[in-house]
Amino acid sequence: MTDPYEVLGVTPNSSDSEIKSAYRKLAKEHHPDRGGDGEKFAKINAAYDSIRDSDARANYQQEKDFSQYQQQRNPFEFRANFGDNSFDFEDLFAQHFNRTPRNQDVSITVYVELEDVYNGDMKTIRYNLNNGKTREVDIQIPKGVTENTKVRFSGLGDNTKPGPAGNLFVTFRLKSHPEFSVEDYNLVKRLNINIIEAMVGTEKTIQTLDKRNLKLHIKPGTQSGTRLRIPESGLPQKNQPNGNLFIEIKVNIPSLTEQDLDKKISDLF
Repeated sequence: MTDPYEVLGVTPNSSDSEIKSAYRKLAKEHHPDRGGDGEKFAKINAAYDSIRDSDARANYQQEKDFSQYQQQRNPFEFRANFGDNSFDFEDLFAQHFNRTPRNQDVSITVYVELEDVYNGDMKTIRYNLNNGKTREVDIQIPKGVTENTKVRFSGLGDNTKPGPAGNLFVTFRLKSHPEFSVEDYNLVKRLNINIIEAMVGTEKTIQTLDKRNLKLHIKPGTQSGTRLRIPESGLPQKNQPNGNLFIEIKVNIPSLTEQDLDKKISDLF
């Protein structure tokens, strides 16, 4: 069993805010959009999900105790029989810890639109249970979801055996968008202008992800690659303001022929 405290570099005595701070630092460092390792990023998310608050830490400790018990027991004493009756040591351990054995968890990947993430929309998902049947449920996209965020939905996992249902773990992937790219919780939108507009300045109207129309003032002498920041117009974050929207200026420079050199500059555009 991977130790989530070790993955995040914290201790069982760390506070919720300390754990969250360590998680955000590591997630930012290893985010695939920033060239990080996707597998490492997934482990960081899974670790944080395991110990993000007191309830999650209590569940993790219970699972850890259970795992240690399984490793230490004599495999030849896994099941004891007394006449026609038998009992499973796992069930006995579960009863000792006031824990009813539950069904297996289910892990799936769901692709979502940026607009769905921004609005926290409901999404209908379908996935297979261990008995081969398909389940369909509606889930709400939680605030704070971005690329490869893993979220646990309690009780929505497998329920084909007696006992509590397992959990559903959803890894969210963001669908590509025709206008916006994603950098962590920030959005980037490219704006094309011509060389005259870059030289003398201009005003452009752009539309945000939530369909607001904003007038953008572009200063004279703006260079290609310049980014203009629109605060809190990016993706929602949990317990923090939204990310930002960056408008990236792309200056279109025309290819000129010898004949073009004899023309007035105003005739070229």
